Formats: sequence, structure tokens, C-alpha cells
Amino acid sequence: MTKLLTDLCKATRIDDLKILRSIKGVRLKTAASFLAEMGEVQHYASHKKLIAFTGIDPSLHQSGNYIGMSKLSKRDNRHLRRAVYLMTAAMASKNPFFKAYFLRRKREGLPPQKALFATAQTIRNSADLLSLSP
Repeated sequence: MTKLLTDLCKATRIDDLKILRSIKGVRLKTAASFLAEMGEVQHYASHKKLIAFTGIDPSLHQSGNYIGMSKLSKRDNRHLRRAVYLMTAAMASKNPFFKAYFLRRKREGLPPQKALFATAQTIRNSADLLSLSP
């Protein structure tokens, strides 16, 4: 199944695949699964919709004056969330800018996983500059 997915992405989304593969640490399987699970960028009205579809947006617990701990919403696509996690972990270890951001968020008191997904949201926000799809 993974080979079929990879071949399909190579045939239909070669430019997007090249952009993702140009990032240090992002391998072919992860990039192909990310593109396949995400679908077309045009289906999302904004980057916030894509983040929500991925399930890496914070879920707030509050009632009246009480504000509880936030956690990942984990709604929608778990396969896309895993691909984002793997790509972000690779980028946070190889890319100096995102590594510095990840370490700064950890110093601010975020647990490692929350810091990693905060980095994922920053990466997604910066991807608007790259324009992944035409």
C-alpha cells in the first residue's frame, strides 16, 4: 500500500513531493503519506482549517472562571497527524531555525510533545510562503 501511495504521489504531485523532500530529514514515505492524507490545499479555506483537520489545534477546557489544561484536539485524521509529527521531529532536529523555536518553547515550560506540535503549527504557517500547491 505504501509503495502504491508513493508511486501515486510521484505521478500526480511531483512538485509538492520535491519541495517536501528538499527539507532535511523528510523521507519519501513520510512526504507521500502527508500529501495523500492532506489532499489538495484548495479544500481548506485557511491554514487554521488544515491545522484543525490534522488535529494539532489546542482543545481548551473552561467553564466560567475555570480555565483547565489545554491538550491536542486529536480530531479527524490521525494518519496525517502522525506524518506531521514525523516531519516536524525531523525538522526540529535538522533545521537550525525550527530547532531554536522548539528549544525555546521547551524552555518556556511546554512539555516536549506540546513544544513539537507548536513547532508544527509554526512550520505550517511558514509553508504559506512556499505555496505547496499551484
